[in-house]
Amino acid sequence: MRLYRWTLLLLLWCCVLISCAERSTRTILVKPCATALPRLTQAWRELHQALQTQEGCALDKGVLCETLRREIERLSVDCPNTPEVLMANALLAYEGRNFVRTQQLLDELFSLGVRYPEAAALRARIAMEQGNTQFALRFLDEQIRLRGDEAGLRETYASALFLVGRFDEAKAQLAAAQQLGAPVWRIAYGLALIDESQGRFTEARAHYEQALTARPAWQQAESRLRALVASGKVAP
Repeated sequence: MRLYRWTLLLLLWCCVLISCAERSTRTILVKPCATALPRLTQAWRELHQALQTQEGCALDKGVLCETLRREIERLSVDCPNTPEVLMANALLAYEGRNFVRTQQLLDELFSLGVRYPEAAALRARIAMEQGNTQFALRFLDEQIRLRGDEAGLRETYASALFLVGRFDEAKAQLAAAQQLGAPVWRIAYGLALIDESQGRFTEARAHYEQALTARPAWQQAESRLRALVASGKVAP
């Protein structure tokens, strides 16, 4: 059951990461390093577009993706005090499973003293993946006390609560996140994962369908829904 929850949880995390990445590159910062954000936004957009294609980074043997990643990494050298640059590189390091580098970049970001809830959410995710769920729960509780109006923190807290089986509290956090502007498709998907874990398969199906209505042809929700039907837990 614990492995099952981790599998479902990781599917939800990847959705949150994409959203954080897109938000990170939209923030406007005038100083320092005035050209950092246009360069970062362009590279990140192209990387995201490449990942969304059928071939993904396998296209051209991965040359394009590697070039874009290096451009983003170069920005951390050119503009080490730009929060968006640090966050983007932390996400790349996290994607590469380099948690030591990720935490180093997050520490540098925290040291700038700027408000950056995405960084706090990522720090908590790393703790969960390293098996330190109790730290993640305490850390997120503290962060939400400080920044209770951040939907992303609420979603991440819901993930941690889900992992330890506190499903009602997880649902409450997802409801708060939705009120704060989290996308319907992501909230519905999170609720579906909780429903599956509780054996509420009819409700899970309804939530997957809700997610697909809000975000048509979304592969992850389609895959989970097909698996649910194939298992015989819901009617075709």
